[in-house]
Amino acid sequence: MQKDETVRKGLVYSRGFFAFLCGTAVIGILLGTMCFCLEDTEIAGIGCLGGNIDLQRSVGADRMLAGSLWRNTVFLLGVGIAGLCPLGHPLELALLMIRGMAAGYSMARLYSVTGKDAVICCIGLMLPGTVIGMLGLIAAVREALCLSGIYLRLTLSDKPVCGLSETIKLYGAKLLAAEALLALAAGADTLCSFLFIGKLSG
Repeated sequence: MQKDETVRKGLVYSRGFFAFLCGTAVIGILLGTMCFCLEDTEIAGIGCLGGNIDLQRSVGADRMLAGSLWRNTVFLLGVGIAGLCPLGHPLELALLMIRGMAAGYSMARLYSVTGKDAVICCIGLMLPGTVIGMLGLIAAVREALCLSGIYLRLTLSDKPVCGLSETIKLYGAKLLAAEALLALAAGADTLCSFLFIGKLSG
């Protein structure tokens, strides 16, 4: 039984599974870009979750940092709660894809506003924080999927389990580490805004 548990955890932490999670995020980015190009008004509100370039032009560094961190933390909280549910796997993957959609929508909107002549500035403004934030969320989703799998096996089994409290504590610590990565992403967003926003607006 312990060997089977180790094999399942090894699958979640494998490079192939990490590539699958990255692919899920990329698909979300592509879907968000397509939604903007198709002018899908029903999903236009998701753009605020990826950032608002007009707002970034007028706020200070503290609000910019807090806004970027909050947008990512909302998804982290959702993933963290879903990880405590035996059937939380679909929601965890859906949150990752929705975050990707928000990023894709915001990138497409920024490009449409600035034009192709400022594509380098657009990349510099959006890409660093987005990549770091997505990696932090991917790490959190991986931990949530693992814990949901553990809870699901406990639900379907009548055997007593030891060490669950330690597992949950470790899960919380890993989510805090992911939050630290999201804070780094917010810092990158703030720094890149000050480096590139003037070139876009000027």
